[in-house]
Amino acid sequence: MKRKKNKALGVVLKQTHFFETLCIYLIVFFGFAFMIYRHEAVFQTYGAALWYCFELVTTIGFGDLVAVTRLGKFLSILLSIYSIGMIAIITSTIVTYHQVKMKSQEDDAIALFMDKLERLPELDKEELKEISEKIQQLRS
Repeated sequence: MKRKKNKALGVVLKQTHFFETLCIYLIVFFGFAFMIYRHEAVFQTYGAALWYCFELVTTIGFGDLVAVTRLGKFLSILLSIYSIGMIAIITSTIVTYHQVKMKSQEDDAIALFMDKLERLPELDKEELKEISEKIQQLRS
């Protein structure tokens, strides 16, 4: 069962191009941090600019570092908008994975039920009662 979950996760990550999207996002994130570092005198180190960008995209906003130039503010806005899109992509990937997992479980349950129906004459009373209860549940 665990192998099936891992396979479903791999399929979803591949179909959504998640790793490629994440790599592009990280390149953009580090690039924006570098541009902000180069254009904002407030940030004495690249690490400070990275910290500012992290605060910005996670919406922590401690306020210990802020962009003061127009370009720095503009870059901050662009990075924020881009990051909101990335969060949406991550969320949709998680939802897609859970939908695929639920569909797989549903398919397995239907296959098991169909298998029992095919062996109907061979089933004992307890198994027949179980099938009857499942049909009643489906109807209600």
